Amino acid sequence: MPHAEVTLPADASSVPTARHFVESILTSWGQPDKGWAAALLISELSANCTLHARTAFTVGVELTEEEVRLQVSDGSLRAPAVRDYGTSATTGRGLRLVDELSAGWGVDLRDDGKTVWAVLRLDDEDADGDDEAEEDLDALLAAFGEPGDADAADPFSGRAHLQQWPAAA
Repeated sequence: MPHAEVTLPADASSVPTARHFVESILTSWGQPDKGWAAALLISELSANCTLHARTAFTVGVELTEEEVRLQVSDGSLRAPAVRDYGTSATTGRGLRLVDELSAGWGVDLRDDGKTVWAVLRLDDEDADGDDEAEEDLDALLAAFGEPGDADAADPFSGRAHLQQWPAAA
Protein backbone atom coordinates (compact mmCIF):
# COMPACT_ATOMS: atom_id res chain seq x y z
CA MET A 1 0.00 0.00 0.00
CA PRO A 2 1.58 3.28 -1.09
CA HIS A 3 2.32 5.84 1.62
CA ALA A 4 3.94 9.28 1.46
CA GLU A 5 4.49 11.98 4.03
CA VAL A 6 6.15 15.34 4.51
CA THR A 7 6.83 17.37 7.65
CA LEU A 8 6.22 21.10 7.43
CA PRO A 9 6.77 24.08 9.74
CA ALA A 10 3.94 25.75 11.64
CA ASP A 11 3.63 28.55 9.12
CA ALA A 12 0.75 29.71 6.94
CA SER A 13 2.91 29.14 3.84
CA SER A 14 2.91 25.42 4.68
CA VAL A 15 -0.79 25.10 3.82
CA PRO A 16 -0.38 25.47 0.03
CA THR A 17 2.73 23.27 0.21
CA ALA A 18 0.68 20.54 1.89
CA ARG A 19 -2.07 20.93 -0.71
CA HIS A 20 0.34 20.66 -3.66
CA PHE A 21 2.10 17.69 -2.04
CA VAL A 22 -1.16 15.74 -1.76
CA GLU A 23 -2.30 16.61 -5.29
CA SER A 24 1.03 15.58 -6.82
CA ILE A 25 1.18 12.32 -4.85
CA LEU A 26 -2.35 11.32 -5.85
CA THR A 27 -1.63 12.15 -9.49
CA SER A 28 1.55 10.04 -9.42
CA TRP A 29 -0.47 7.16 -7.94
CA GLY A 30 -3.03 7.38 -10.75
CA GLN A 31 -5.75 9.05 -8.66
CA PRO A 32 -5.91 12.62 -10.04
CA ASP A 33 -9.72 12.63 -9.75
CA LYS A 34 -9.38 12.60 -5.94
CA GLY A 35 -6.98 15.55 -5.99
CA TRP A 36 -9.52 18.37 -5.58
CA ALA A 37 -11.31 16.90 -2.56
CA ALA A 38 -8.05 15.69 -1.00
CA ALA A 39 -6.42 19.09 -1.46
CA LEU A 40 -9.38 20.82 0.16
CA LEU A 41 -9.37 18.41 3.11
CA ILE A 42 -5.61 18.74 3.64
CA SER A 43 -5.89 22.53 3.38
CA GLU A 44 -8.44 22.61 6.19
CA LEU A 45 -6.50 20.19 8.42
CA SER A 46 -3.17 21.94 7.76
CA ALA A 47 -4.67 25.36 8.40
CA ASN A 48 -5.92 24.08 11.77
CA CYS A 49 -2.34 23.06 12.61
CA THR A 50 -0.93 26.47 11.79
CA LEU A 51 -3.73 28.38 13.55
CA HIS A 52 -4.37 26.24 16.61
CA ALA A 53 -1.62 23.67 17.24
CA ARG A 54 1.19 26.03 16.24
CA THR A 55 3.66 23.16 15.94
CA ALA A 56 5.39 21.57 12.98
CA PHE A 57 3.08 19.00 11.39
CA THR A 58 3.34 15.93 9.21
CA VAL A 59 1.01 15.39 6.26
CA GLY A 60 0.47 11.76 5.32
CA VAL A 61 -1.27 10.15 2.35
CA GLU A 62 -2.03 6.45 2.11
CA LEU A 63 -3.69 4.56 -0.74
CA THR A 64 -5.48 1.23 -0.38
CA GLU A 65 -7.69 -0.62 -2.84
CA GLU A 66 -10.77 1.10 -1.40
CA GLU A 67 -9.73 4.51 -0.11
CA VAL A 68 -7.33 7.39 0.23
CA ARG A 69 -6.50 8.17 3.85
CA LEU A 70 -5.25 11.68 4.54
CA GLN A 71 -3.78 12.61 7.89
CA VAL A 72 -2.13 15.50 9.64
CA SER A 73 -0.15 14.91 12.83
CA ASP A 74 0.97 17.70 15.14
CA GLY A 75 2.50 18.17 18.59
CA SER A 76 -0.55 19.66 20.29
CA LEU A 77 -2.41 17.61 22.88
CA ARG A 78 -5.63 19.57 22.33
CA ALA A 79 -8.26 17.82 20.23
CA PRO A 80 -9.90 19.89 17.51
CA ALA A 81 -13.08 21.62 18.62
CA VAL A 82 -16.14 22.18 16.51
CA ARG A 83 -17.05 25.85 16.46
CA ASP A 84 -20.63 27.04 16.29
CA TYR A 85 -20.35 30.43 14.65
CA GLY A 86 -23.15 32.31 12.97
CA THR A 87 -23.69 32.21 9.23
CA SER A 88 -21.96 35.57 8.76
CA ALA A 89 -18.73 34.47 10.50
CA THR A 90 -15.66 34.20 8.28
CA THR A 91 -14.12 31.29 10.20
CA GLY A 92 -15.09 28.13 12.08
CA ARG A 93 -16.42 25.91 9.29
CA GLY A 94 -13.36 23.78 8.54
CA LEU A 95 -14.38 20.64 10.41
CA ARG A 96 -17.90 20.80 8.99
CA LEU A 97 -16.35 20.92 5.54
CA VAL A 98 -14.14 17.93 6.39
CA ASP A 99 -17.22 16.06 7.59
CA GLU A 100 -19.17 16.80 4.42
CA LEU A 101 -16.41 16.03 1.91
CA SER A 102 -15.00 12.88 3.49
CA ALA A 103 -16.40 9.39 3.90
CA GLY A 104 -15.33 9.65 7.54
CA TRP A 105 -12.83 11.40 9.76
CA GLY A 106 -11.50 11.28 13.28
CA VAL A 107 -8.79 12.11 15.77
CA ASP A 108 -6.20 9.77 17.25
CA LEU A 109 -4.72 11.23 20.45
CA ARG A 110 -1.17 10.32 21.50
CA ASP A 111 1.03 11.28 24.43
CA ASP A 112 3.02 13.62 22.17
CA GLY A 113 0.17 15.12 20.13
CA LYS A 114 -2.57 13.98 17.80
CA THR A 115 -3.38 12.85 14.28
CA VAL A 116 -6.48 14.14 12.53
CA TRP A 117 -7.45 11.97 9.57
CA ALA A 118 -10.03 11.86 6.81
CA VAL A 119 -10.94 9.18 4.28
CA LEU A 120 -12.00 9.46 0.63
CA ARG A 121 -13.54 6.35 -0.92
CA LEU A 122 -12.23 5.40 -4.34
CA ASP A 123 -15.63 4.10 -5.48
CA ASP A 124 -17.30 7.53 -5.06
CA GLU A 125 -16.90 8.31 -8.75
CA ASP A 126 -19.25 10.72 -10.52
CA ALA A 127 -21.15 8.45 -12.87
CA ASP A 128 -23.12 11.27 -14.45
CA GLY A 129 -20.42 13.90 -14.48
CA ASP A 130 -21.49 17.51 -13.90
CA ASP A 131 -25.09 16.82 -12.81
CA GLU A 132 -24.00 14.72 -9.86
CA ALA A 133 -21.23 17.18 -8.99
CA GLU A 134 -23.80 20.01 -8.88
CA GLU A 135 -26.02 17.94 -6.56
CA ASP A 136 -23.02 17.32 -4.28
CA LEU A 137 -22.24 21.04 -4.22
CA ASP A 138 -25.86 21.86 -3.42
CA ALA A 139 -25.82 19.32 -0.56
CA LEU A 140 -22.57 20.78 0.79
CA LEU A 141 -23.91 24.33 0.72
CA ALA A 142 -27.18 23.24 2.32
CA ALA A 143 -25.23 21.66 5.18
CA PHE A 144 -24.11 25.11 6.27
CA GLY A 145 -27.70 26.25 6.61
CA GLU A 146 -29.35 29.60 6.25
CA PRO A 147 -29.72 32.26 8.95
CA GLY A 148 -32.36 31.09 11.41
CA ASP A 149 -32.22 27.49 10.16
CA ALA A 150 -32.75 25.22 13.20
CA ASP A 151 -30.86 22.29 11.61
CA ALA A 152 -27.70 24.40 11.25
CA ALA A 153 -27.01 23.97 14.98
CA ASP A 154 -26.02 20.29 14.50
CA PRO A 155 -22.65 20.56 12.75
CA PHE A 156 -21.98 16.86 12.18
CA SER A 157 -23.65 13.87 10.65
CA GLY A 158 -22.04 11.64 13.27
CA ARG A 159 -19.19 10.20 11.20
CA ALA A 160 -16.32 11.64 13.24
CA HIS A 161 -14.76 9.82 16.17
CA LEU A 162 -12.06 10.34 18.76
CA GLN A 163 -9.57 7.60 19.65
CA GLN A 164 -7.31 7.79 22.72
CA TRP A 165 -4.16 5.68 22.37
CA PRO A 166 -2.32 4.41 25.46
CA ALA A 167 1.21 5.59 26.18
CA ALA A 168 3.94 3.74 24.30
CA ALA A 169 6.02 1.42 26.47
